[in-house]
Amino acid sequence: MTATTTEPAPPARLRDQAMALGVGAVGGGLFFALAMPLAWMMGSMVFVSILALSGGTPVVNKRFRGVMVAILGVFLGSAFSPEVIDRAVQWAQALLVLFVYIVIGSGIVYLYLRRVAKFDPVTSYFASTPGGLSEMVLASEAMGGDPRRVSLVHTTRVLLIVLIIPFWFRLVMDVDVPAMMPPREGVVPEVQDWLILVACAAIGWPLAMLCRIPAAALVGPMIVSAIAHLLGLTYVTPPPIAVAAGQLVLGASVGCRFAGTALTLVWQTVRTAFVTTLMLLGLAIIAMLLFSDMIGVQPEAMALVLSPGGLAEMSLIALALGIDTAFVSTMHVFRIAIVVILAPSLYRIFRRG
Repeated sequence: MTATTTEPAPPARLRDQAMALGVGAVGGGLFFALAMPLAWMMGSMVFVSILALSGGTPVVNKRFRGVMVAILGVFLGSAFSPEVIDRAVQWAQALLVLFVYIVIGSGIVYLYLRRVAKFDPVTSYFASTPGGLSEMVLASEAMGGDPRRVSLVHTTRVLLIVLIIPFWFRLVMDVDVPAMMPPREGVVPEVQDWLILVACAAIGWPLAMLCRIPAAALVGPMIVSAIAHLLGLTYVTPPPIAVAAGQLVLGASVGCRFAGTALTLVWQTVRTAFVTTLMLLGLAIIAMLLFSDMIGVQPEAMALVLSPGGLAEMSLIALALGIDTAFVSTMHVFRIAIVVILAPSLYRIFRRG
């Protein structure tokens, strides 16, 4: 099952992409009018998911998605400041908590998928990891698992967490998540600022691909943008309309992953993914309550670090809330790297054993 393409799009493919973006824009606009949290991403994601599950064939071109995600990466990089260097010890402690959470969470979910949901061992293993959707799908296929189920479990997890977390912050923790990213005040951009931001995306993305960094389109521009902002080369962020467009495309991309899958398989897998998502969220809340004060991290930031949603989605929520975006996004980069690097290698070791 695939929802993206890098091939030149024939007329039918162009219509599918126009449909995905059009429906996503309608959903985002409606959610924005209703003052829903992170309206453009969530509205687009929900509406395109409904379209895909209704038999539509929405698609978002992979390269176009990469360009829009690169804008979000530059935006996230602007949250880094010199103060983050002084918190290296605190970040190391949080990384240890994150690593333990990944191991325990993956183990619990694996047991549920294997014993209760009756997935085969390979599918259970690669569907249990909290992250690395594309890599886990490819690895499961190579090892003889069911890539459709792995893709559905990961996609449903991201969708549910992105839907749950903003409302949880708003209703339970009494922290408002705005409908749209607030612009940075007190900074008047000049031509060289825009050139620096464009350079961050143009340099960061291919450099990250060259270094085989996971989520290169997001992480590469974020790293280069962080360096530029840490050095004081610019204090400007991408304009809100560009960020909203990036969120719209990101949300539509998540929804497109449900296209072309039988409703019976979707329903069975979504029910399973719902239970496993609640397991991971419950474990994240327990870890937050146990360790956030111990290592001196805001409970809200720790909750976002441990919530196994997408890197871009969780980082955007942190940025919208003004909650330590540099910390949250960096921890999620480590989460993805840990999963992508260790999961396939450990599986090969276990299989030999």
